[in-house]
Amino acid sequence: MEKEVLNDEQLDSVNGGSRITYTVQSGDTLESIAKRLGVSAKKLEEWNKIEDPNFLMVGQPLKVKF
Repeated sequence: MEKEVLNDEQLDSVNGGSRITYTVQSGDTLESIAKRLGVSAKKLEEWNKIEDPNFLMVGQPLKVKF
């Protein structure tokens, strides 16, 4: 069963701050994206409803909250 990604309004309700959309590039891992952006991999999983953190697709948009 596919989970829904948080919409902008839902993401805004998570502790204020700003947000961006990051597009997964070839060679990216959830950990490398998290480190580059200064957030936890666990939060990226939560915000984007990622069931398998080892499976990202090139071009996949990820919502990121700061």
